[in-house]
Amino acid sequence: MDEQKKKRIYSAAVVIGVMFLSILLSFMVYQMFAIGAKKRRIDALDAQIAVLEKEKEETSDSIEVWLSKWKIEEAAREKGWYYSTDK
Repeated sequence: MDEQKKKRIYSAAVVIGVMFLSILLSFMVYQMFAIGAKKRRIDALDAQIAVLEKEKEETSDSIEVWLSKWKIEEAAREKGWYYSTDK
C-alpha cells in the first residue's frame, strides 16, 4: 500500500474512534443525569414516607385516646347521657 492510502485509513480510523468516544461520552452524561433525577425522586419519596409514618403514629395515638373509656364517657356526658347511678 502506498503512503496516501495508509493516511486515509489512519484518518478514517481516528474519525471513527472520535465519533465512538463522543457517542459513548454523551450516553454516559445522559445516564448520570438520569441517575441524579432518580436519586432526587427517591429522596422525595423517602421524605414523604417519613411524614406519612409520623402521621400514622399520631393518628393511632388519637384513636387510642378516643377509644379509651374516659373519652367515650366524656363525649356521652356532653350529649346528655349519664349513668343511672350518677343522679
